[in-house]
Amino acid sequence: MNQPLSSAASARFVPAKYLAALGPGFLFAGAAIGTSHVVQATRAGAEYGIGLLGFILLAILIKYPTFFFGPFYVSVTGKSLIEGYRQTFGKHVVALFALVQLPMLAIIIAAIAITTAGLAGTLLSLDLSAPAIATVLITGGCLLTYTGGYRMLDWVNKVFIVILTLTTLLATLAAWPMVDWSLYPATAASPLYSAATLVTLVAVLGLMPSDITLAILNSLWSEARNKTRGERCDTEAEKLDFDIGYIGAAILAACFVIMGAGVMHSQGITPADGAVGFASQVVGLYTSTLGEWSGVVVGISAFTVMLTTLLTVLDGFPRMMTAAYHAITRPDGIEEETRRVEGSHAYLVAMLGLSLLAILILFTLMGSFRLFMDFVMVSAFLLSPILAALNHFTANGTSVPLEQRPSRLINAWSLLAIATLVLLSLGYLYVRFIH
Repeated sequence: MNQPLSSAASARFVPAKYLAALGPGFLFAGAAIGTSHVVQATRAGAEYGIGLLGFILLAILIKYPTFFFGPFYVSVTGKSLIEGYRQTFGKHVVALFALVQLPMLAIIIAAIAITTAGLAGTLLSLDLSAPAIATVLITGGCLLTYTGGYRMLDWVNKVFIVILTLTTLLATLAAWPMVDWSLYPATAASPLYSAATLVTLVAVLGLMPSDITLAILNSLWSEARNKTRGERCDTEAEKLDFDIGYIGAAILAACFVIMGAGVMHSQGITPADGAVGFASQVVGLYTSTLGEWSGVVVGISAFTVMLTTLLTVLDGFPRMMTAAYHAITRPDGIEEETRRVEGSHAYLVAMLGLSLLAILILFTLMGSFRLFMDFVMVSAFLLSPILAALNHFTANGTSVPLEQRPSRLINAWSLLAIATLVLLSLGYLYVRFIH
């Protein structure tokens, strides 16, 4: 049996331990800053000006503990949330989780890939169909993540994060003077207290800063970093790494709202349907309004955002399915998992299976793609309270020593997030199916 990782908690405090911890939080940001930002946040700005910005930032703030429980659990136990689910709730919960997630993951990969392909085609004037470009991107992303492992993914993601941050901030500054800074503009797509605004809020807030499954991916990346380094980061170092990624995702969400408000809402332009058409429309509007340079900047920003998301999910989703498979198939009574995730046969099968299913969707179901995406978004949102509750009770479960469990403040904060997600879900169901 492998020797357990040594804990860094007893190590002498030096800044180097914080630098060594950096990585999973950046991957969190790379995965979170995707369609939810480029499309959803920008569309919110285009339709409502900055009217929904406060709600978006409030939602990100409220959901903080739900996402933080991922790296927190690894810092205390050395294991991922998937293993935490097994120890807290049993194999059947892990199996049900994997079964529900599997089809959604393939659709999400297809959606991210087709949006990235559309931006690549616009930027490079490629004479290929969007599904063909998306297939090339998926294939290249799989090769990179499988052969390079966590180290390569971490390095590439950090480079892309720097590029997308700089270009997004520059594009935001360019749009800033055109923004109507009214708290809730009279020109908003619908009144604040209306069913239409509630549906929009649910669609935007449900995936801000991302789907809650990203907490699980974060825990898996933290586990991979620990195995690469040969020691476990303590909670303080994990928190700093996570906070950088989480705050960064929040700031860039605000940036994309401002971009939509400045370039589209100020001119009364109706957003195009579909992620690809909308993203291309934003690039074109920057070019026509502020000049060629701005179109290039926002194009690079949007493309880099989507490419980082594609790379992180191509690694994270198979990693999550492999961890779930290991948790389900490990015999009862054996607490330590000796099988590795990264580079394993199960990881390769999961990566190929999800990628091939995503490519199949791209070439056969594009006519109903918006319907599929609506299904995924609504499903992810309605599952959010359940996942938030699983994370809360896992972080406070028997696998975590009593003295190391979250503070009363974090737990109260987490319960507030769960209650908020439940109320929003019930409100959405009422408006869509009863009202």
